[in-house]
Amino acid sequence: MNNSYTKPVKNYIQYNNKPFTTKQIADETGFDLLQVKRVIAALLKKEAIKAISKDGKYKIYIKNPDFKEEPVTNDYGYNYRMMKKMYNLIKNKKVSSSRKLGEMTGFHRRAILRYLKAFASMKIITLELGYYKVINFEPDFALVGKKVEDDILIVLRENDSGGKMARREKVLKDADGREYPAKIIDPQLVKRDTVVNRVMKRAFRLHTKIMDEKDRITSDIDRYLSQTAEQYGENWKGNAELVSFDGKYKVEVRNRERIEFDEKLQVAKQKIDECLKRWTEDSNVNLQAVINEAFQVDKKGEIAKHRILALRKYNIKDKNWKQAMDIIDEAIQVTSTKQYIAFYKRKSPNKPFELISLNFSAI
Repeated sequence: MNNSYTKPVKNYIQYNNKPFTTKQIADETGFDLLQVKRVIAALLKKEAIKAISKDGKYKIYIKNPDFKEEPVTNDYGYNYRMMKKMYNLIKNKKVSSSRKLGEMTGFHRRAILRYLKAFASMKIITLELGYYKVINFEPDFALVGKKVEDDILIVLRENDSGGKMARREKVLKDADGREYPAKIIDPQLVKRDTVVNRVMKRAFRLHTKIMDEKDRITSDIDRYLSQTAEQYGENWKGNAELVSFDGKYKVEVRNRERIEFDEKLQVAKQKIDECLKRWTEDSNVNLQAVINEAFQVDKKGEIAKHRILALRKYNIKDKNWKQAMDIIDEAIQVTSTKQYIAFYKRKSPNKPFELISLNFSAI
């Protein structure tokens, strides 16, 4: 049944609150009479409406006041039709994996894993001898998703001693790649290895999720700032502070450029050295020390950029010095720009903002 016809017809029936015929709906909606008849036939089959009499060649229908249409999803975003289909397949067929369920249903494997986790967390299914098995024959699908344990399917596999996965002898590898049967290793070490690997998988998933959320947040902010600048015919540049209407939340955006110096920096250094030679007799010893320190490299062989840039603050009236400062300006190369986003909250407008620590900049 074509949804483009179904929804408007159902809306007409829902809000009209009067007896109707197929022709009336066709006239009101502008749809083809045959399409309306198909929708009406489907609604009759579901007992959403019922016929009360016949007016000429058209039947007269009314809404069925006792009909309660099953919601598409429950409060936790799980589709009833998908839940029931998976539940019945597990109940009546031998299902050993999410891949098998995908072949049976045509559903995406990621969605199937989500539903399997929800079922297992609510004690609707378990795993026995390598196959999923229904253990709750009267599940309340409205509650599915209220509790979800991310590692529940792994736990089921580990606890299914008779299953195909469990019958395979567990093997641990050491740092050199050598393999050892788990049964000959200290049980405490095996448990520790299991826990570490389990929590690391969760950490990797969390890291990926944070990266995804960071991309979404950054995209939302950049789009808003770009649209704001476009109103005035400009491109957005620089930093920003965005505060909610009630003043409780603040998003702070800072863009920092990473700079490097090209080969011109050495030319600038030579100009500065010439100045120092000419100033030898009456120069400020402290200034010489500052200049020499600015060009010192650290253990990694890198120059402290902020010290080089700080030389430009000295107001020295010397032709060579000014040329050196101009050369330093030319030597600056912006190699990348990194965006920092910080989130703040406060209890009331007269209270200071408190940082919500996410450490986005490290990701």
